[in-house]
Amino acid sequence: GLEINIVSMVLVLMLCVVPFSSKTVNLSAVKYDLSATDCHPPPSNSGTGNTSSVFKDSFGALGSSVVVKPFAWAFVEFLSSAITHSTIKEIGCANNYEFMLLRVNSIVIDSPDLRKRISNFHQACYLTALARYNENPVVLPNPLSPVQDIDWIGSRVFSAYTNEFYTHEDAYVIDGLNHGFHRQTVFRKTDASYDAGAYPSCKEVWGGELGTVGNPAPGIRDLILQKIKDTADLTGDIYSDWMDWGSQVMTIGVVNNSTKEDLLIRMVLAADDAGLEAVTELTMGQDLQIQESKVDKLLNIVGQVLGTVASADAFLQATAQKEMIKIAGPMVLAMIQMIIILSAPIVLVLGKYKLETFVMLGLTYFTFEFINAIWAIGYYFDQHITDIFISSASGIDIAMNTLLVSTISSLNVIILPSVWLGIMSFAGVGMVRAMGAGGVGGGMAAGGGSFGGASSRGLRTGKKMWDNRKNK
Repeated sequence: GLEINIVSMVLVLMLCVVPFSSKTVNLSAVKYDLSATDCHPPPSNSGTGNTSSVFKDSFGALGSSVVVKPFAWAFVEFLSSAITHSTIKEIGCANNYEFMLLRVNSIVIDSPDLRKRISNFHQACYLTALARYNENPVVLPNPLSPVQDIDWIGSRVFSAYTNEFYTHEDAYVIDGLNHGFHRQTVFRKTDASYDAGAYPSCKEVWGGELGTVGNPAPGIRDLILQKIKDTADLTGDIYSDWMDWGSQVMTIGVVNNSTKEDLLIRMVLAADDAGLEAVTELTMGQDLQIQESKVDKLLNIVGQVLGTVASADAFLQATAQKEMIKIAGPMVLAMIQMIIILSAPIVLVLGKYKLETFVMLGLTYFTFEFINAIWAIGYYFDQHITDIFISSASGIDIAMNTLLVSTISSLNVIILPSVWLGIMSFAGVGMVRAMGAGGVGGGMAAGGGSFGGASSRGLRTGKKMWDNRKNK
């Protein structure tokens, strides 16, 4: 047994402790590989990609520093990475809808004039149309799409009916000339009833001027859309990505570009609802010169402006937190694996260079490495769950949808790795125990010569005593 232990210690020392010169890694060549199953990964020059100069410079400062690894540890790292990344690649890709929503959330309408116009339109046109609908409701389409829903200022229902809601005879504004609208006495009855000025309908104020041959005034919708098109982040053009694939999170089947744009505008308004709080004195509404206190105005806007603000904001906040975990998670895992490798020599010395000690360390290293695959599986299902609940259940403005998506997605980040760690801890303990039992059995077999005589005599004596008791 002593000889076997010595040979085992030497082998562990040679394979698991002594570095092999052929197993070297140049630290300046180290790069960060994105292994998430994103169908549209960010470009390499965005600062978030796997070949970005941001990451290259971090390791490039190490120059020609070289790390030499023991043979067994190089095998453990190779096998762990191979199993993990093969699993991730086999999962398939998914559109990163969560990141798309975060990018939409970052768009800010920073034009004071546009913010004022949105606020005034909400007061003068939207609240009036909503009150008229509550008095005489019309039959809404079934199923009701997010762009038709009456809980936002660009509702297509309010623009669709002739002589009602946004086209009602009283639904017009009085300062059209200040925003580029033309006086059209033939086209507009409101213009004909006044001696001067332009009085476009609420439908025109939102969607753009009608009846003008040249240079029609753009509506609030076009101005918001232009602001969105002018906004880009490090990942690229938000508008183009939304039109290409991002809008699929809120739609089913083939959708035209106009609907995609309205969905994007609705999301931006929901995320940037603070702009609608900057209300000034009402000067646009024909019949809405209401004496409201500033507190009443604020509460009215916060409570009624879109109907999606609270739940959408909560959803986007939960998504932001989860995205941060996805970014920080692999970094934490890498630091844990670093601690395992740093502690390996000490653990092997204290463990008397036993093979089961190295197996325990290697299994622990692999367990944390494979959490990347567990997160990739959770990421894959997160995006599909988000797509199902938002596109199939009328968006994130339903509290139950927001709660379900946020709960499932958040638990995926914590529960799935916890279950994996629990399973591997039981498996690892069983494996180490089995290896230890094998070693003890070998020792018993090695001592079988001296043990055999005593055991045979003991068995014969025990059999004689059993026979006597059985006879009695």
